[in-house]
Amino acid sequence: MKAIVGFSSTYVLLFVLHIVFAANDLEHLFRIVVTLLAAMTFFCAPFLWLIDSTMKQSLRIGYIASVPLSIGIAYAYTDMEFQLGATFLAIIATSVTHGAWWLFMRGK
Repeated sequence: MKAIVGFSSTYVLLFVLHIVFAANDLEHLFRIVVTLLAAMTFFCAPFLWLIDSTMKQSLRIGYIASVPLSIGIAYAYTDMEFQLGATFLAIIATSVTHGAWWLFMRGK
């Protein structure tokens, strides 16, 4: 549970910061925060595992959380327009990263 709370709190804080930085034309800080948000989105399960390595369901919970977040990332990167191609690409990217994490963790 602490992994979910820690991850979610960090994600929300960064999301708010990206809005603040964009509104105040702080381009470099905005780019740093957006990069962190994208990494957290596509690597949700590994981040959950890093926070709490005893969390047995980190892969499943991470993947389930990552799918809607990746759809949101696709929406943001297409200038707030829903584009099916970008959405599929984002879902494929999160599926690949979480699949790779599953392969990596399978033997452990």
